[in-house]
Amino acid sequence: MKFLFVLMITMAISACSHSDMYRTNFLKQTEPAKHSVRVTWMGTAGLYVSDGETGIYIDPFVSRYGLLKVGAGFSLKPQHPLIDEWITLTGGQNAAAILVSHSHYDHVLDAPWFAEKTGATIVGSQSTANVALGAGIPNNRIKTIRDRDTVNIGNFEITFIQSVHSPALFGKIPWPGKIEQPLTPPAPASAYREGGAYALFVKHPKGTFLHYGSPGVKPGIFEGMTADVVFLSIGGRKDTGSLIDHVITPLHPATVIPIHFDDLFGPVSKEVTPLIGVNLNEFWTTMAASKSSFIVNTLPVGEERVLFH
Repeated sequence: MKFLFVLMITMAISACSHSDMYRTNFLKQTEPAKHSVRVTWMGTAGLYVSDGETGIYIDPFVSRYGLLKVGAGFSLKPQHPLIDEWITLTGGQNAAAILVSHSHYDHVLDAPWFAEKTGATIVGSQSTANVALGAGIPNNRIKTIRDRDTVNIGNFEITFIQSVHSPALFGKIPWPGKIEQPLTPPAPASAYREGGAYALFVKHPKGTFLHYGSPGVKPGIFEGMTADVVFLSIGGRKDTGSLIDHVITPLHPATVIPIHFDDLFGPVSKEVTPLIGVNLNEFWTTMAASKSSFIVNTLPVGEERVLFH
């Protein structure tokens, strides 16, 4: 814990890069047709996706805590008023599923409470299941997955593809391992072990997208696959070039949308502040220099955009 605390304080005093490109590359706002697929970015890796009939949350996380509380091991409580606010804002009162890419606190802390308040099923690893069980979600609303498992939710078909977490803290994966027993909050961030990292490949009759919840690189896992859109986590990445080579180029997306680059130690806000050390300028420069054929768009926080018509 002391080692992690020192690392986080070091991050806090390091320089960060800001970029106006985030705001000037918003995915174009279009009038939603009745059955279009829409997306709302909730900050970090959190998305709400709906086709007008079925809604799914991916990694919903709004209970933000400051760097000192997280690093010092304070117990973190899900912030229910914020969760309620975001369910209302996204229109997810009847969401069918909560999908979790891995079980670090900034991906799974709030997931059981989104499920509890909407009646949704939680889908994720055994570690995610133990977080859900600790929060009192019944077994019949928890689905545990393994590599290449596919679940069907309305018109969405989701395949969980085992990837790797990025070495986000000076070459090390933060809080590795599994959550072996039901985890009852409040609990420190260190209790939320990674539990295996998964990319989520989502098919819908209107289009396909990949949610890449952590920018680790595992070559070859997307062989033979294509995706129209890639939601690419970039905070804590080792380098942008390897993500282009092993995630974007194999999938041939038309659009790449960066996520999980905002400051997770501050409140969710439409005025996005980049996470310390994320280096957005390098990201934009490297993406622009790529020979792959794609465009990079961004999403405003808390505003619905049409993903597929």
